[in-house]
Amino acid sequence: MPFGLTNALATFCNLMNDVLYKFFDKFVIVYLNDIVIYNESLVEHVAHLKKVFSRLRERKLYVKKEKCQFCHQEVMFLGHWVGKGRIQIDERKVEAIRNWPAPSKIADLKSFLGLTNYYRRFIEGYSKKGSPLTDLLKNGRKWM
Repeated sequence: MPFGLTNALATFCNLMNDVLYKFFDKFVIVYLNDIVIYNESLVEHVAHLKKVFSRLRERKLYVKKEKCQFCHQEVMFLGHWVGKGRIQIDERKVEAIRNWPAPSKIADLKSFLGLTNYYRRFIEGYSKKGSPLTDLLKNGRKWM
């Protein structure tokens, strides 16, 4: 789908939701053009793949083989490693946070807090650790 069209992304999301809705919360998660099929066994995985591919084919939607991964115990999904009953942050994202340059202006601080806030559920005591930085965003606060 050409992404220069108005509402193309929303239209595509709705299409994917319509096509695969009956598999949601059973063995499929869809985000934009990413389809994750999760299972307990290889036999289930093959059966679920057939169901998903069949639904896509019915609607004349196709996947590119080179963009697919099959039979993995863990997959990268939205910046997280997901699998084996757990979710973990991608170590490259952790390194990006560790190596983030010290903010020199409010916009830089907001960018840093936005990044770290996305991962707050993985950072114990995030609110307490981040509050001194958040306080710097209040009107009239001077820093640097």
